[in-house]
Amino acid sequence: MWNFSKLLGISSYEVTKFYQDRECIFVQLHPRRITAACTTCGKISSRVKSYGKEQSIQHGTILGKMVYIFVRRRRFLCRACKRVFSEDHPLLKVRQRATMKHKKEVVLNLSDRSFSAGTKKYHVSYFTQRKWLNDVISQEVLNFKHEEQEGTPFVLGIDEVSFAGRDMVITIGNITKHRLKGVLHSKRKDELKKVLRSLSPKVKSLISEVVIDMCNLYLKAVKETLPNTSVVIDHFHVIQDANRRIDQERLLLQDIFKKKIPRYIFTKNKEDLNRNQPSLLADIVKKYPELTMFYQTKERLRDMYRSETKEEATDKLRTIILSLTSTDDGELITWGRTLSYWKQYILNYWNSRSTNGFMEGIHNKMKLIKRISFGFRNKQVFIYKVMLSVLLATTLLPYLNL
Repeated sequence: MWNFSKLLGISSYEVTKFYQDRECIFVQLHPRRITAACTTCGKISSRVKSYGKEQSIQHGTILGKMVYIFVRRRRFLCRACKRVFSEDHPLLKVRQRATMKHKKEVVLNLSDRSFSAGTKKYHVSYFTQRKWLNDVISQEVLNFKHEEQEGTPFVLGIDEVSFAGRDMVITIGNITKHRLKGVLHSKRKDELKKVLRSLSPKVKSLISEVVIDMCNLYLKAVKETLPNTSVVIDHFHVIQDANRRIDQERLLLQDIFKKKIPRYIFTKNKEDLNRNQPSLLADIVKKYPELTMFYQTKERLRDMYRSETKEEATDKLRTIILSLTSTDDGELITWGRTLSYWKQYILNYWNSRSTNGFMEGIHNKMKLIKRISFGFRNKQVFIYKVMLSVLLATTLLPYLNL
């Protein structure tokens, strides 16, 4: 029986009765200790005055069967202060119908399943699952205790992802250790500044770089809260911005000439074009010369990121900006001014070649979670479920002690 008790985490109890059916296991328990500490004066008492009503508590599952434990709470009489008190049970709190083991098992089930799947499996309502999810995850959101304990410099990543349509949320992560630290409720400067200000002085001193996209909101928030930290523009967003500008010009020409211009041929990398596509690209560019400079600039930016040194990249970026601003096309001039404004932060990439690739992977996982859960109406639930799924293997699992 010792192994069974260890498996259930009931070593401090004596099993007085055990039986099972097709779906459930029932275990009747009695505390091994014959004394209890008085809740008023703290003295130890061994005099049992009465027994409470037997409580039925859910205690997780074993081999696919739900485990129910039955315990009677004893009431003791304290000989010192003459007061009657109820003993404390390590397994359950007052007025609780489920142990922490059961709650954590239900929450872990949400990491790759929907709330409705949890309801079918554990017969627990959506609102109860949401409450337990909050109890387990809330302490881990935007918690940098692991960084403080490690004391090693790390790169902070700040990015954004869509919650629903144009409703964006900000994600914050430790890029160096591949840890998602939190998801903010909105894309607001004051909310981001509040989070960055709340970091302890030790954590702030450990942040070596902050990787962002070309967003003034992020830049100003970082500069105001972390003034001594280097800011890096993620190179993925620089190329993404180039593709967006090419596509805008393509759509404009498509509307003017009333002819469809293929998009994929411009967003695809030059070296990835198949045998027939280079000639197709040459024909399109010859027919629509306005697209030539846009496409060439994108490829020159990609070539810049192949530079071995920061000095080489600086020369290439300077040439790109000069060629854009010397044209008579308003869109190209605007593009050149944008690159000039972000020039310092784009070139900071060559300091340690930090990217937000990990954050982009997190965003893909977040989209998968939305599909698995058939969408979310409550943003807080979405954030907690994302944190559960991401932190399960790296942070939470060693501390769940199921």
